[in-house]
Amino acid sequence: MAEDMQASGPAEVDEAPQQRRVWRGPWRSVIFPLLVVSAIAAVIWWLEYRPDAETSVYDARFGPVAMPVEMVPPGMSVEAREGSLAPDYLLKTLDGGEIRFSDLRGKAVIVNLWATWCGPCRKEMPQFVAAYDRYREEGLEIIAVNVQESPSVIQPFVDDFGMDFPVALDKRGAVSDKYRILGLPMTYFIDRQGVIRDVFQGPFLERLQGTQVQGAIEQDELTQRIEEILE
Repeated sequence: MAEDMQASGPAEVDEAPQQRRVWRGPWRSVIFPLLVVSAIAAVIWWLEYRPDAETSVYDARFGPVAMPVEMVPPGMSVEAREGSLAPDYLLKTLDGGEIRFSDLRGKAVIVNLWATWCGPCRKEMPQFVAAYDRYREEGLEIIAVNVQESPSVIQPFVDDFGMDFPVALDKRGAVSDKYRILGLPMTYFIDRQGVIRDVFQGPFLERLQGTQVQGAIEQDELTQRIEEILE
């Protein structure tokens, strides 16, 4: 019998189960959870940033556009600074329409660049809503230019604040670049001739009990600027 055992040699050990045990631990505890998290993140990203169903090749039309020559007085510059004509643009609106800035010539216009994640934007928006209700019959238009967010994110914000004025979608940020934004919110007050009268970067400074603090646009300050561009 001993000879038979020697002839057959030592029993072979199946190393596969051991290897499976070695790899199964890291797979279950590290690799598999990472794959699951990555898959979930990819789905969320796609749902949030996927193109809208109506997006087409015509999207190239949206963004800054040249101001019609007949609307630019001799010697007048077109740029985003006080005393110049506000740059023209064509943007899609939240309700599926389109808006071109130069079509509003003859109206006093507030262009407010904003985003839903911007705290000061949220704080000042009710004042724009109230101002629009008060001055729209006198020729005031407000364009709320949202900077690079999806309609699914914007719509609840618009509904919450009752924003009845046009909400334009600057999906690629090209209009924001043209208007030289350095932060949000940023607001342009433009008179009936299309000239920028005031530019405000960030929230206005308001006075509370004699102390200046960073806050939303003070109602009196906003009213003053609106009445200047309505002249």
